[in-house]
Amino acid sequence: MKFFLYAYSFRKLTISLVLALTCATSAAADEIAAIPVTAIKAKSASIDRNIYGIGTVAPLQTVTVRPRIDGQITDISFMEGQIVEKGSVLFKLDDRELVSALASAKAKKAQDEAQLNTATADAQRYAALAEKGIASTSTLEQKDAASKQYAAAVQYDEALIKNAETQLGFATVTSPITGRTGFKQVDVGSVISASSTDGVVTVTQMDPIGVSFVAPGERFGEIREALKNGIADVEVGTTDGARLLAKGKLTVMDNAVDASNGSIHLRATFDNKEGVLWPGLPVTTRLVVEKRTGIVVPDKALARGRDGLYAYVVGPDGKVSKRQVKTAFVTDAMALVTDGIKDGEQVVMDGQSRIADGVKVAVTPWTGSPTGEIAEKAAQ
Repeated sequence: MKFFLYAYSFRKLTISLVLALTCATSAAADEIAAIPVTAIKAKSASIDRNIYGIGTVAPLQTVTVRPRIDGQITDISFMEGQIVEKGSVLFKLDDRELVSALASAKAKKAQDEAQLNTATADAQRYAALAEKGIASTSTLEQKDAASKQYAAAVQYDEALIKNAETQLGFATVTSPITGRTGFKQVDVGSVISASSTDGVVTVTQMDPIGVSFVAPGERFGEIREALKNGIADVEVGTTDGARLLAKGKLTVMDNAVDASNGSIHLRATFDNKEGVLWPGLPVTTRLVVEKRTGIVVPDKALARGRDGLYAYVVGPDGKVSKRQVKTAFVTDAMALVTDGIKDGEQVVMDGQSRIADGVKVAVTPWTGSPTGEIAEKAAQ
């Protein structure tokens, strides 16, 4: 009897072990069947539609300062590379001859005014005599003519004085704009001419500053609307794409598309108080032409099949479903989805080639960024 009890207990233990092993094997099989993938949550976010290009920093104003008169430089008031304010003195010319000419013109005016006073008094006196019949009409006319002649001479002298003052003012040359000076082309003691085309120095406006770039001509309609709606933001960065330099606004769109290459010329304006943008510097440009809000996923999560774009969405049961997807546009490797994916759903990023509709997956959250900082901002 005891033997049978032992046999029964051993059989029961064996069955339990077999059942436990079977369950463990089944669980292991389930774990093996789950294919590892990485996935990211689709989010409702704002996304920009952009046009990328290459541009060059171009100052809004550059003036080559030239003298208005001939003369010898007696003083230079600026240093090369200095920021000068509009109206500040740049250099002075020898003005001794001009001062003398002004003094001579003023003296001539004083002389003619004295003669005018005498002629006027004579004309008035002869007018009184003519009324009494003592002076003849012809003599009165001569005195009136002399008075008017000296009056005209005084007016001419006044014009000469104004001209002399203007010429004297040209001896002091001021900056026509606020900007940075370049290399000076002359030194103190140099004799310069008004007919010279070289100029003394170039002054370049640095703040604000412009960036000139081009965009595809067929997109002029989008650009025009963005400019009209005030959303035409422009970002410029280094040509290697490593660093953002400045943010500004599109201000000018050319009035014609270049027929030779099908592009349209644009100019954006930027604040440049720190001087990070330098005239002639090549930069990359990103122009915003549209701002939309919707479901945003990385473009990498979408695949192209026979019926168009599709994505694998992870369900609550851990199984993926294949969804046909429609998008409005893709920018910065982020896609604006209009149909097929909902807010908060997990979309497979890596591992699409190993899965199919209905397959169970083991999800690892996506921690990378498809395009770096820009993509991260768009997904937030």
